[in-house]
Amino acid sequence: MTSDTTDTPQTVDAPPPADAPTALEFAEAARKLASEKDLETALSSVVKLAVDLGACEFACVTLRRGKDRFETAAPTDERVIQADLLQYEYNQGPCIDALWTNGVYAANDLAHDDRWPQWGPEVAKLGLNSILSVHLFTDRLALGAINMYSATPRTYAVEDLEVARIIAAHASVALARIRVETDLWGAIDSRHLVGQAQGMLIERFNLTSEQAFALLKRYSQQYNIKLNEVASHLVRTRELPGQAIDS
Repeated sequence: MTSDTTDTPQTVDAPPPADAPTALEFAEAARKLASEKDLETALSSVVKLAVDLGACEFACVTLRRGKDRFETAAPTDERVIQADLLQYEYNQGPCIDALWTNGVYAANDLAHDDRWPQWGPEVAKLGLNSILSVHLFTDRLALGAINMYSATPRTYAVEDLEVARIIAAHASVALARIRVETDLWGAIDSRHLVGQAQGMLIERFNLTSEQAFALLKRYSQQYNIKLNEVASHLVRTRELPGQAIDS
């Protein structure tokens, strides 16, 4: 038996639950996510939001690490780590499909879902019987997926999918912001490091700023290493690659 397909669930006429999250609750959750300063805290807030809003009993985030590597982050239960590791091992499962297809995957009975014939029955043995997986993404980059597990088989209504999408959208914004800020501070640190290295060369060899930068660039090309790595080596060892500048 194949469980309900994500974007066209069969329970379209189901009314929203009485305790469905309000727009105000989502707005407050988004505000909190936007204030998080590091990846681990942001991901923990995402999975807590999913559980608190009743989207699942257990949750985690699958992060894409390179082309074919995945990592489970912020798990709320040991079983979701095992379930995700099985996805990576079998190379099948809703979080991998969601990540690569930019989609939303719902499964209401994992033990009998023929989309993932190896993974589903193994996960059901762990006591996880239904799941919603939603991709996390920017316009240009697949970041990962949020996985929302429940212990009992669960029929997902349209409203459940919309809540999951909103949670994932907030998570994507928070993750993208943290990624951009991390890259920005890394770039700033690199420029600062290169500036330090230029200063050392200016002082020791009586060079202009442009000449010092050209020297760093020449060593970068000669040794086929990045400019900031040449600068780091110089600042750390007081030597350029292959040459002691204090001698």
